[in-house]
Amino acid sequence: MMMINFILQALDGIFTIVFVVGIGYVLSKKGWFDDKSSALIAKLVTTVSLPLYMITSLTKNFTAEKLVELAPDMLLPVCSMLLALVVGKTAAKLLDVRQGRRGVFVTNFFIANTMFIGLPVNLALFGDESIPSVMLYYMVNLTFFWTLGVQNIVADIEGKAGGIFSMQVLKKLWSPPLMGFVAAILLIVLNIPLPRFLVRGFQYVGNLTTPLSLVFIGIEISKINLRDFNFERDIWGGLFGRFIVCPLCVLCLVPLINVAPISVKVFAMQAAMPAMTQMAIVCKQYGGDSRYAAALSFITIIGGLLVIPVYMTVVNMYF
Repeated sequence: MMMINFILQALDGIFTIVFVVGIGYVLSKKGWFDDKSSALIAKLVTTVSLPLYMITSLTKNFTAEKLVELAPDMLLPVCSMLLALVVGKTAAKLLDVRQGRRGVFVTNFFIANTMFIGLPVNLALFGDESIPSVMLYYMVNLTFFWTLGVQNIVADIEGKAGGIFSMQVLKKLWSPPLMGFVAAILLIVLNIPLPRFLVRGFQYVGNLTTPLSLVFIGIEISKINLRDFNFERDIWGGLFGRFIVCPLCVLCLVPLINVAPISVKVFAMQAAMPAMTQMAIVCKQYGGDSRYAAALSFITIIGGLLVIPVYMTVVNMYF
């Protein structure tokens, strides 16, 4: 009975996400949003709310001392994500994923929704003890998304896959979210406190990030003709990468990299979370296949209802 309560509590985050995505879907079907509206939401999230969200969330949960203390455990998520990235690139070639989708497909393999879903899942399972490890994985996940992940997406859209050192791609990588991330790290390392009015203002605006991203996914899904929607190989491959490859990369490296027991459990659960919702926002911002990104995000959210309880049971039994 206790395990069932844990599972229901952990899945609350997914139910909440489905509800907010549904709002975007229904309102779009009613004609509230057009292409200009969704482009405006993508721009608002990318250039305003997300950078401020990064500053407030990171400075709230980290200090310079905590960063140093947790640094050794960072090796496992770094190595596991890089391994999943390599597997994702290989899978994209084997499945011949078409240009415009390839970057999202690969990014989906190694980047997860580690905060909005991952945090409540780990709190339900392991309590407050898990928060430092959750935030550590979140920070690595965030860094890789706004560097390697965005590079994959942008380079694919530009038709220059793998061209991370091209000036055009580098200019787009140095985006407001990445600037917000760098600013947060500097504030933490230099121990610079923000004025209270700025902290509150940043929080108010930053808190728009998740709901607006989810509404955007609902809008993009509403534009897909569900009768014509097929579970093509790039959808099945994306599901396999998100729920099988990424968690297995963590579990395979556990015997090779020594980390705290609580971190092993948390990292395994974080790697099994649904796709990063901001993938669709990035695609829209740079002219990629945002509908594919939105569909993949939503399908992994629904898939999480089945997969997350399985990983919860495995992690509790064997780690």
